[in-house]
Amino acid sequence: MSENNKEPTPNAEKAPTFKRVGVMLKPGNDAAVRTVLTELIAVLESHRIDWALDDQNENPLPGSDARWFSRNRLDRDLIVVIGGDGTLLNAARSLCRFNVPIVGVNLGRLGFLADISPPKLADHFGAILDGHFSVDNRFLLEGVLMREDSRVMQSVALNDITFKMQDPARMIEFEMSLNGTLVNHQRSDGVVVCTPTGSTAYALSAGGPLIDPELEAIGIVSICPHTLSYRPIVVDAHQTIEISLKSDSRGGGIISFDGQLNQPTQPGDVLIIRRHDHQVQLLHPPGHDHFSLLRSKLGWSGQQF
Repeated sequence: MSENNKEPTPNAEKAPTFKRVGVMLKPGNDAAVRTVLTELIAVLESHRIDWALDDQNENPLPGSDARWFSRNRLDRDLIVVIGGDGTLLNAARSLCRFNVPIVGVNLGRLGFLADISPPKLADHFGAILDGHFSVDNRFLLEGVLMREDSRVMQSVALNDITFKMQDPARMIEFEMSLNGTLVNHQRSDGVVVCTPTGSTAYALSAGGPLIDPELEAIGIVSICPHTLSYRPIVVDAHQTIEISLKSDSRGGGIISFDGQLNQPTQPGDVLIIRRHDHQVQLLHPPGHDHFSLLRSKLGWSGQQF
């Protein structure tokens, strides 16, 4: 079985026991966050589970007896993210090194990753606490930006690493190689390098393929390439990808990790992308199915004839 395969946990006897739950919230203190957090606390306390809020969040319930946990010294055995996919991406990058399972309650628009809807919170999260869930292991990408012999930046991404021109009116010129073998010289608006998780995000909008999350594969999708014959590439996840901004390129580019962390580049810089050493463990409620999710979120369910 692939390590990315979902592993159903059919009953509480075989399930890990969650005793310390951490809660991470989307930025802001709106009514939806307060409502969901109040209901979540009620479920946790009914199961006699210790809970704590991320110390990077403010307490949206000032009257509650809130405790706090640190992302740097994690003492939680389950993380609940209340927000959209962006909030969960932030949590995944911060916590992947701890190998702690994450479950998301969706307050965003799509909810590919945070897939528990607020109306079903009590039933679905109660089932998870009772041991009824599936585990979905997702790998991340690690990107290192080199400038001559200096490491300018290093970070990770669960969805994608994007390399493009800072000036939207200009094309970027770069060279790409896989494990030291030249793939192409390219002029385009940029390139998206994505995991299977990120194949439903920016890469999909750029015309890339949907990649089954059970595959050990990386998608490479050009953004508006100047050569019309160029098509998306899917490569083995253990390949090392190098993207070199040509030294005579007119202006610098920008690298984006999950669309949240950004780093300017200069002509001559080299971006090295490889699979990250750690994975993210996503928990899903009973009945979760990846292709059912695609049908729902991408509008495939409607009859077309």
